[in-house]
Amino acid sequence: MERKHGGNIYQVARGLGVKPETIIDFSASINPLGYAPRVKKALSAPDTAVLNYPDPNAEAFINALAAYHKLPAGHFIAGNGSSEFIHLLPYTLKPKSVLIVAPAFTEYEHTYQRAKGVVFFFTTTEKEGFAIQEKALFDELKRGYSAVYFCNPGCPTGVLHPPKMLRDMIAIAGKKSTAVILDETFIDFAEENSLKEETAHFENLLILRSMTKFFALPGLRAGYAITHPKNVERWREQLPPWSMNALAQRAATESLLDATHIQKSLQFMQENRDALAADLRALPHLTVFKSSANFLLIKLVDAARLNALQIAEKLLAKGILIRTCEDFQGLTDRYFRVAVKKKIENKKLCAELKKLLAK
Repeated sequence: MERKHGGNIYQVARGLGVKPETIIDFSASINPLGYAPRVKKALSAPDTAVLNYPDPNAEAFINALAAYHKLPAGHFIAGNGSSEFIHLLPYTLKPKSVLIVAPAFTEYEHTYQRAKGVVFFFTTTEKEGFAIQEKALFDELKRGYSAVYFCNPGCPTGVLHPPKMLRDMIAIAGKKSTAVILDETFIDFAEENSLKEETAHFENLLILRSMTKFFALPGLRAGYAITHPKNVERWREQLPPWSMNALAQRAATESLLDATHIQKSLQFMQENRDALAADLRALPHLTVFKSSANFLLIKLVDAARLNALQIAEKLLAKGILIRTCEDFQGLTDRYFRVAVKKKIENKKLCAELKKLLAK
């Protein structure tokens, strides 16, 4: 299977013969307001950070995380984006079998294919609103897996799953010695639903978090994991030396300290996500799913003449990049995902889609 991710504007720009900054990228779900003003100030004079080795344990960042999340510093591990932890998981856990709640980030599957692991899927469906059927999942977990992967809010569905259900899932998994990998990459947009506090109670829980989506630091590769303190040293041993560079540490720390930007971003996303969803629902042949993240999953109904791949190709000619979803388990070439961007960009997307869908 081809490994495909959103945000590859450089490849697209080369193909179109244009500059990357001219591409309107709806394929990568990055905060449209960009990184916090405190980050720009902190990186304006990077001499010390560039001329010295980075702190191998990223203590300033870890301490900022502890204050931000109101948890002891011993629960956190800093890394080179949450993707670094995803790639280390097969070699750290050495699982015999993995259950992935799907649709889900395709990299989970790819990492286990590389490690020759056996992957199973528990697939949610459109008919059920991509919501988990609790009894069915719990019964499946009782069969016993080495690890289960779960993304909340879901990617690419945007579905936010109830914390109580997740806690029950973790407890059931624990009885079977199953590690729970809970990817909360998009939970910053609904922080009150995070299960971070449960890491004090469940040793089988590892939460993945990113500074990419909400805090808009994709180019610096900054992320972290939250887990029970008993697990922290074992995970740190798996990381390469200086996993998180000094500029990433500085930018990530300042991002957490910029409360004004955080609140502004939350308000912006709520307003603009609702507005974009309403505009898309006004177009013919589209089903737009409710989302708690900074993107929307969309389906082209059967009456639509074009599929998502064809829509993407025609939008690309206009310099607009979307994320088709045929490579997600359980989805087809009728689905695509768009990030929520600023009003003028959202309006341009809708205008181009209206032209295509009217044909």
